[in-house]
Amino acid sequence: MEPLNIVIIGASFAGISSALTIKQLNENTSVTVIDRQETVGFIPNSINRLLKGKIKQLTDQMPETKERMLEAGIDLLLGHEVLALDAEIKQLQLTHQGEISTLHYDKLILAMGSIQLSERIDGADHPAVLTTKTLAASLKSQEELKEATHLLIVGGGQVGLEAADAYTRAGKKVTLVEAFASLAFKSFDPEMVTELEKRMLESGVTIYKNQQAEVIRVSEEGLTTTTSQNEILASSHVLLAVNFRPNSQLVTNHLACHLDRTVVVNDYLQTSQADVYAAGDLIRVPYTGTNSEYYLPFVNNAVITGRLAAMNALGMSEKVDTFVRVVGSQLFGLFIASAGLTEEEAQLYHQTITIIHRQTDEQKCPMTLKLIVEKTSGRLLGGQVYSDVNVIALMDTLAVAIKANLSDRDLAFQDYLYDSMDSIMAPLLHEAAFAIYRKRLKGASLDAS
Repeated sequence: MEPLNIVIIGASFAGISSALTIKQLNENTSVTVIDRQETVGFIPNSINRLLKGKIKQLTDQMPETKERMLEAGIDLLLGHEVLALDAEIKQLQLTHQGEISTLHYDKLILAMGSIQLSERIDGADHPAVLTTKTLAASLKSQEELKEATHLLIVGGGQVGLEAADAYTRAGKKVTLVEAFASLAFKSFDPEMVTELEKRMLESGVTIYKNQQAEVIRVSEEGLTTTTSQNEILASSHVLLAVNFRPNSQLVTNHLACHLDRTVVVNDYLQTSQADVYAAGDLIRVPYTGTNSEYYLPFVNNAVITGRLAAMNALGMSEKVDTFVRVVGSQLFGLFIASAGLTEEEAQLYHQTITIIHRQTDEQKCPMTLKLIVEKTSGRLLGGQVYSDVNVIALMDTLAVAIKANLSDRDLAFQDYLYDSMDSIMAPLLHEAAFAIYRKRLKGASLDAS
């Protein structure tokens, strides 16, 4: 019997995860990975790490290398673009350096990731409007921004905030435009980003909230961006840090897709075609604490769904579990992270109770943690933290607790390693859990009386 032939489109996190998982589970399976880029595993927005001095060149940090994938027995077709998919005969049409070829598959895993574009900002296609999603885009941006004097960043989410931090450190004048009333609104409640916004303003960043970039035009200074509030903002360059969308154009006419262009999959990541699976930024995933599927284009989601898609393509029955959104960064000297639902999100599905707990570490450095729980059961729904000390890892612990459906009481009385000579960050999470548990008990007593 011929070995199974599995083809993967996309050599980023989901595609790499799928390919390696297949070889780890069944080394006789034939695995081919296709990508239009000449590299594998480029980390989006690496240019920010470059500017902060954490890497020396954009390709310094990769989850895997071509050499290691080849050593694993994976065939790489880099610099190849898939032109067409024929799911009926299980065949792909490829182009490489002007030559057309075809490739047959037994099972196909779609891992094309997301693309960054704006269909609503007039002028977003101007050469001085930059992105950093791919290596090619980042290299172009790196060259352009050497001469930049004033950068306008569209989007105040994690990508935009990391860019603002990086370019401010690089000595650029930075203006940031955010469509919502609060920065990083998808991951943080307003009171948890107040300190961050204060530091940004003190660093010279100009912030416009509650308005969208509408039109970008060439001006004497470089570019002018007109916002929905009729602000006219001049800059030498514009960086788009919004509009990440599934890169699903190849399959929209062949597979069932949602209105947001995500590919429809079942609990086993199988698409509307039986032998085609999809993973990573192409799909929605079930979101813990809700009865909904969300589009969560994060690296950890790509790695997990890539692994699951591979296992199911091999004939296993690995069901997709719910996901917890976990994000964290060091921005303007502040470590800030979140896990699970924000308070605003949680209130859409639950009656909630929250607490903001503050304490200091051994060096008297303040740490601020917010917890969100379901009012009656105390089930953990989300949390956010910030400090000048590195508290980001706390959100990994909280994410595990949320995924396990633990309550505030469970976490308050959970065992942990205490080392008085090292750190009291772990007790921060447990102390906050006990504080919100006490608050719930008092509330229940008042309700009973």
